[in-house]
Amino acid sequence: MPDGFLPRTPAEVALDLVGRYLDFTDEDERAKYRDADSYLTLYERAYRLILEISEEGKSPTGFKA
Repeated sequence: MPDGFLPRTPAEVALDLVGRYLDFTDEDERAKYRDADSYLTLYERAYRLILEISEEGKSPTGFKA
């Protein structure tokens, strides 16, 4: 169930995913994403993954199967 009345957007889910990933990785892995370009690249990968997953679950009519 969503936290509020509106469901979360793919961008919000990707941002949360990146944050949780960085919370659970070791210091060496977190250090890779300290500069903005690297962080945004990681975020972009997460966002595209979320979009791909959400598109796979849709039927041709746009409703979930």
